Amino acid sequence: MGFFSRLKKEVWKVLRAILILGIIASIVVTAVTYGKRIKRPDSVSMVIDSDSGNEIDDLYAITLALIDPKITVIGLTSAQYNFHPERGGDSTVFESQRINEDLLKLNDMFHIPHPVGSTQPLNQWNPGKTVPSPAAAFIIEKVHDLGYGEKLNVVTLGAVTNLASALLADSTITSKIRWYGMGLKYNARDRIWDKNEFNTRNDLDAMDYLLNLAELETHIMTATTSKNYKFDQTETFDLLRNRGTKWNYLVQRWRDLYPEHRTWTMWDIAIIHAIMNPDMTTQKDVWTPPENTRRRISVYTWINTEKMKREFRKLVRKDLGDVSSDIE
Repeated sequence: MGFFSRLKKEVWKVLRAILILGIIASIVVTAVTYGKRIKRPDSVSMVIDSDSGNEIDDLYAITLALIDPKITVIGLTSAQYNFHPERGGDSTVFESQRINEDLLKLNDMFHIPHPVGSTQPLNQWNPGKTVPSPAAAFIIEKVHDLGYGEKLNVVTLGAVTNLASALLADSTITSKIRWYGMGLKYNARDRIWDKNEFNTRNDLDAMDYLLNLAELETHIMTATTSKNYKFDQTETFDLLRNRGTKWNYLVQRWRDLYPEHRTWTMWDIAIIHAIMNPDMTTQKDVWTPPENTRRRISVYTWINTEKMKREFRKLVRKDLGDVSSDIE
């Protein structure tokens, strides 16, 4: 065998070894990454900030969090929705507060702190100025109570006024918060953001402020993704009606606001499910909108709506005593 033939053979051996090692490394990385993606947390504590007076789904999302044995709600704060076309005004936060308190009482959890939020969005004419509220002060206090290396999970189901105000008032807490926000729209295929979304529009300045914070860990459940998560009215009423006061409260809310709607998009429940069941979602790290600070944030681009609905029914039945097995 000639020199060049032997050389060619040896080179091929090296290349084949490199290729095999590359395949093995790829499999290992994929397995590790996939394992991280689907791992469900054993427990999660969170502050929920909600514009509960706005529509229907907030109430269902809060109730889900209160009955999930793996979730500890350490605070329930109220958010404004002043620009609602039918129920807007300068006192919407108090309607959210009333409903929050009702839900806590009905679930025998009135001991959970429930400070009221700001009556107004951030002032666009005074950029960088906070709007103080008991809710914002509560978020600051809870962060300062954290141990070393811990983060406070803050879940916003409406306008992000209270969280933005807390961070404006005390910038030292930014890196100690893990923000899960329901809002914005995002076209994953074309990588295009759209801020023409209800929660975002109710305090656009607050949303922009949070998106501009480089140190703020951010997870967004967009309206683009969650719009596919719908409850059927008949099925929902059959599950909840006459099963107790707290469940009748949810049924009546639907009847009072939108009796003619045979289905309803459960935008806010989707983000609670996503936090607790990452295996039911796909998250992607994407760039913020071009007008904001250029940084990577995590966006939910897909959710398994059928599994989420089954999980909701399972947790409800467990709370009702219809099933005895532990929720996995």
